[in-house]
Amino acid sequence: MPRKISEPIDGLSTPTPKPKREITEAQREHLNKIRELAMAKKAELKEITLKSKLAKTVPKQELAKQYDEYVAQKKQELAKQYDEYVAQKAIQQQPRPKPRIDPEPEESDEEETVIIKKPKKKIKKKIIFESESDDEEAVVVHKKKPPKPLEKLVYENTKDQLYQRMIEERVKNSIIGYSHSLGV
Repeated sequence: MPRKISEPIDGLSTPTPKPKREITEAQREHLNKIRELAMAKKAELKEITLKSKLAKTVPKQELAKQYDEYVAQKKQELAKQYDEYVAQKAIQQQPRPKPRIDPEPEESDEEETVIIKKPKKKIKKKIIFESESDDEEAVVVHKKKPPKPLEKLVYENTKDQLYQRMIEERVKNSIIGYSHSLGV
């Protein structure tokens, strides 16, 4: 703990207290005038900040009015569009006159040839391994795995991203810790 100035150094001498400054009446009056001016200035600044706060709320109130007007206008437009839509649906649902049916042309006796493509058969791959002993043969059939559901793919992708981010954070923190230990 540092020593105070008023404490004696090595206990040899006692410090002399500093005499208090005497203030005259003229100085007191001058200080009182300065205080009054400072209080007036402070009140003026307070009034200015209050006015500026009020001035900031006025545009917000105007914006709120504009928003309310906009919402009311949109409601009216949507009501008009809905009424027009209902009117169009009513017109569409009215019975239409039946179209005139032309007599079908006579069918010809000629046969038309239609080419139908048959789907190709999928070939299963069979791999036969012969073990060291000739008696045993192993038959392995490879089948395609069903595709993974989208949720599982998203989960694995997110997990990989989080893992990479965790590694990056560890490396970054270790570099920062190393630089702090060096005092850089």
